[in-house]
Amino acid sequence: MNAPIKIALTGGIACGKSNVAQLFSDLDVDIIDLDELSRLVVEPGTQGLSELASYFGERILNTDKTLNRRALREILVSSPANQEKIEEILHTKILEKMQMEIKKVKNKLVIVEIPLLVEKNLAYLFDRAIIVQCNAEKQLERLKKRDNIDENQAKMLINSQTSAENRQKLAEQLPVDVIENNSEIFDMAQKVRDLHQKLINL
Repeated sequence: MNAPIKIALTGGIACGKSNVAQLFSDLDVDIIDLDELSRLVVEPGTQGLSELASYFGERILNTDKTLNRRALREILVSSPANQEKIEEILHTKILEKMQMEIKKVKNKLVIVEIPLLVEKNLAYLFDRAIIVQCNAEKQLERLKKRDNIDENQAKMLINSQTSAENRQKLAEQLPVDVIENNSEIFDMAQKVRDLHQKLINL
């Protein structure tokens, strides 16, 4: 059995990556969600949680010894040094878990949902990429509704990510397919079916 084609699924916040991942999943494509893996590496008893607690202290733990995510988030945003340390502890563990999950895949394609593909310079780990994007107006509207936040908060979150133009530069490193998500879900389903057909025929 050949190794599967490793495809990174990325795009701006609230552009519809999870919807696209679900549509591919409905077509029996294996999906790995990096956000989900990042939760698994800090479960009770893991080395990730142990190292975080050793460095930042018991304040990041709940009374039942699970991770207090709010406390860790506050530490993370309080200084760039803290953010670097948290990433240093968890980054390798998340990628190792991703590679272990990829090895279990028996199908031709595996899609990894990875929001910060460009920001973390991880394109080298993949054979191809899918970028999900939508126009700025729709993105803002969806994010406000999804997270129940005001326009300023939504704009700050959008601006904290890399630009759509920077994502397009992925094409200099690996083959890229773009899905424009400005339409209804049935149109998206057709776009995903068409792309799936293209990918399984590679």
